[in-house]
Amino acid sequence: MKRIILILFMISSSTLCGQIIIIKDSISDKEIANVTLQTINLGQVSSLEGKVDISRYKNNEIIEVSHISYVTKKIYKQDIIDSKIYLQQKTNLLPVIDFNTELKVLISEKYEAQQVIPSGFSELQSTVSNLLASASSVVVQESQPGGGSPNYRGMEANRLLLIIDGVTLNNAIFRSGHLQNSGTINPFFIKSISILSGPASVGYGNGAMGGALIFTTKHPNTKDKVKFQQQFESNSNSSITNFLINYHKKNHSHLTAFSLKSVGNLIMGNNRLHKYTEWGKESIVTENNKQLYTNYSQVDLLHKSKVEINDYNNILLNTQYSKSSEIYRFDKMNDISNDLPKYLNWTYGPRLRFMQSMKHIMKYKTVAFDSINTIISYQDITESRHIQKLNEDLFNNREENLNIYDLNIDFKKKLKIMRLSYGLGIKNQNINSSANLSNDNNTFYNTTRYPSGGSTMKEFFAYTQININLSKNIDLLLGGRLNNSRLNARFNDDSYFTDIENYNRSFIKSVLVSFKPIKSTIINASYYNGFRNPNIDDIGKIFSKDGENVVVPNKDLMPEYANNFEIEINYKINRMKLQLQLFNTSIDNAITRQFGNLNGSDSIFYDGEKMRIQMNKNIKGAIINGISFTAGFEIIENIKLNSSLNYLKGLTNEGDPLAHIPPLNAKINLSYEKFGHNITCYAIYNAWKFARDYDRDGVDNVNEATARGNPSWLTLNMAYYKKITKDMTFKIAIQNITDLHYKTFGSGLSAGGRNYVIAIQTEF
Repeated sequence: MKRIILILFMISSSTLCGQIIIIKDSISDKEIANVTLQTINLGQVSSLEGKVDISRYKNNEIIEVSHISYVTKKIYKQDIIDSKIYLQQKTNLLPVIDFNTELKVLISEKYEAQQVIPSGFSELQSTVSNLLASASSVVVQESQPGGGSPNYRGMEANRLLLIIDGVTLNNAIFRSGHLQNSGTINPFFIKSISILSGPASVGYGNGAMGGALIFTTKHPNTKDKVKFQQQFESNSNSSITNFLINYHKKNHSHLTAFSLKSVGNLIMGNNRLHKYTEWGKESIVTENNKQLYTNYSQVDLLHKSKVEINDYNNILLNTQYSKSSEIYRFDKMNDISNDLPKYLNWTYGPRLRFMQSMKHIMKYKTVAFDSINTIISYQDITESRHIQKLNEDLFNNREENLNIYDLNIDFKKKLKIMRLSYGLGIKNQNINSSANLSNDNNTFYNTTRYPSGGSTMKEFFAYTQININLSKNIDLLLGGRLNNSRLNARFNDDSYFTDIENYNRSFIKSVLVSFKPIKSTIINASYYNGFRNPNIDDIGKIFSKDGENVVVPNKDLMPEYANNFEIEINYKINRMKLQLQLFNTSIDNAITRQFGNLNGSDSIFYDGEKMRIQMNKNIKGAIINGISFTAGFEIIENIKLNSSLNYLKGLTNEGDPLAHIPPLNAKINLSYEKFGHNITCYAIYNAWKFARDYDRDGVDNVNEATARGNPSWLTLNMAYYKKITKDMTFKIAIQNITDLHYKTFGSGLSAGGRNYVIAIQTEF
């Protein structure tokens, strides 16, 4: 009898175990907790491991599977395959962040990005700039491969704040033109990206003139796993190897990842609908459609260790390292002088970024705060330029090294109808600039790009923000920030210039009112300041971009300010979501390059040539007006449509076109997901940027466009993901399907033609 009972028990246990299923994310294959499974008679919720027992459901019953962050799915029990149900995330694209989410970022989790990009999408992009350009309202300029200069609402380079894991990337030598520093951020490491508009400057400070891009890398967790991905791209013969391992033990967990990238010469598109047959095909830098001098390699490393000290305290150690090979500046290598190449060599010497940070989080309620976040960080950044003109024997070498120390302390407190966020911090930057002229055997004196005696830039800030729930339908956000900045620069061996000291104090404020008149509609109105202190690149640089004019220091620069007004309307009903943003940005004391004099002369000798003097000056101001529209619609259960449209108009107070204003651009995305299959088709459109609308100082490289300007373009693209087995995922994408030739706004490099991207990923 005992044997019979034992056998019946084993059969029953086996049957019950067979009814346990796991709910997973269709892209990342991660388990999803708190998923609701509902029929007419029974409702259940999945565990933290995504598990749920469905033995009590009948085979012919329809089970509704729902989660707040995922598309609801209805499925017969008998149709469940391999004891798994895959759900599709509601957000497949990176949208412009709305104000309600922004309040959570600035008040609740100041340094935690809220807009998550599905990992399957981000990991198939070779650079962060490609990811931003294809999945958000950001447009990207490219002067050479291996980088990309993000532009959001006409704010670019040192007017757009970049933050990674709570640490500011903007530094004392961020210039006003176009920056390729985003190339040091590897998309395989990215967990999420937020695009902040609204009162971002109060929370994030110097450089956030109208917004900020906030990157968050993947965190260590309590699930041991190994992930390996091999990727190939056809239009540049690129090979990318990505590896990640996560491991934990007791109260500590660790994540280690690295990426190796080898990129060949980029092939431009062949289909020239714009009718400019030779545009971008300068014989000195191209062979057929292959763009020479666009090959490079790069290695990126990430390590994080998290230690749970007790129920109230934890520490996160974060190490990041990125190093590239030499990268040619393509928009210089294509310069021609007297029908011959102007340069034999124009490269950025190995680009290096090292960051080490420690984040301490203490959650302990007191009268003054509920939690304290402290971040201490150190950055070591090296950049260099190596130039050799035709018929010259010597290389012109200039190198910059920065050591940056940051301390940020943030406090948060929640009261009955109020949430309070306040903090303070300091930042210290040391800049060393060196230079020489060299050949194979010797080195000679050369002028430095920045002050030869070294430079320092020190900042202190304090801020506060208060979010008040005035009523059930009205929220009020108030904020203020004080920033002190001191800059010192020393010229050891230059008779033209004297030592520079520049001190500035800035106070900015913001107010946002959020009103919900009806259930489906939210209206946000805001006024907020932004500011940017003049840095070493603004004040102390000695540099020639075109060989005809030379930029010299101006110690009298003052901060530039942005006054932003914004109205946002959000409408959401059933399967449709619409968002309209209207904004006006007025820039006061705008820093711009103009002709000037030095010691009564309008010219000096620089790099062996007599050049006209230019210097950065504060002008009266400039105005940017813009409109942004986004729409999302779930056509049927497994098909979603998302689209966005952005238009800007920017003018100086003199009525001249403002730099960094991209043309009208739009994106549309159609995605389908079912049974582990995911297909995404998307189109990206940019309108004409006519020559008459380019800035007068040549910042946006009108010389790299056609005689009429930059032609409009439209690319069609698609991507497909499929889990082959439990541990293996196959990914393929076709970018620029029509093999169109085009250049993105402000770029010297022609964009890639038709590109096949193939990746195999294993995870166990």
